[in-house]
Amino acid sequence: MPLHPPSPTEFAEVVEAWAQTVRSVADLGRTLRPGDAERPTDCPGWTVLDQLAHVAGAEAMVAGDPEPDVDVSGYDHVHHAFAERHERFVEARRGRTPEDLVDEIDWRLEERLAAYRAEGVTGEEPVTGPFGPTTLADLVALRTFDVWMHEQDLREALERPGGLDTPAAALSVARLFAALPRLVARDAAVPPGNAVVLDLTGPTVGRAGARVEEHDGRAVGVPLFTGDAEEHPDVVTTTLSVSTRVAMRLAGGRRDPADLPVTVHGDDDVAARVLPALAVTP
Repeated sequence: MPLHPPSPTEFAEVVEAWAQTVRSVADLGRTLRPGDAERPTDCPGWTVLDQLAHVAGAEAMVAGDPEPDVDVSGYDHVHHAFAERHERFVEARRGRTPEDLVDEIDWRLEERLAAYRAEGVTGEEPVTGPFGPTTLADLVALRTFDVWMHEQDLREALERPGGLDTPAAALSVARLFAALPRLVARDAAVPPGNAVVLDLTGPTVGRAGARVEEHDGRAVGVPLFTGDAEEHPDVVTTTLSVSTRVAMRLAGGRRDPADLPVTVHGDDDVAARVLPALAVTP
């Protein structure tokens, strides 16, 4: 089932989706009330202020700024080198005011937009992303997913819901849908002969699924709803119906599935395997 609204695909559309969610983060930061900056968020170890610092710092990283030489070894929420690198950019900004961080987000946004919209830039340019060589288009898509996830962290902490039907939301859902076959077969270890359908009820609406088959002695996730006319063995289907908010809190590893409203039609054991495996963030 196609996503509604659809996920942006053209490079210019992805850039605009990224810019929109960055602006939303800046707007949230600009309108904090007394005490808001210190509120904890769903992202372990980070306050609202830290979220603003991360968005500013991650764009500084993309721009090629050197990694700050600061010690982050004392933080319990830093478990691997990837998190350590990002934490350094946050740590270097701790102690700054929300206004100062929003100012940096604003000028980083304009700096990056100038680079992405420069004459001759297509998105096919090779770049180095956080996980290795990639294209500029893929890097901006990854940044859109990351910033939007942190926008939602801020909205949850500040009790200001929104942004669940934007192009950035649709792009983020599409990334979860694309990963679903791997998540079901490998991470959740759902046995062959089963299929899982993830049904998003809105505000971004869509459906994705994967059946698990055995190929050369290993379980492989095969996407559903592709229009493939080939016949396949019967499977037992488990459907997980969730809102966009719930699906993406799970995708970010932000909440325990037991604390979120999920409607299961099918095998409860399969659902119990899949729900925690939906976390696609490092």
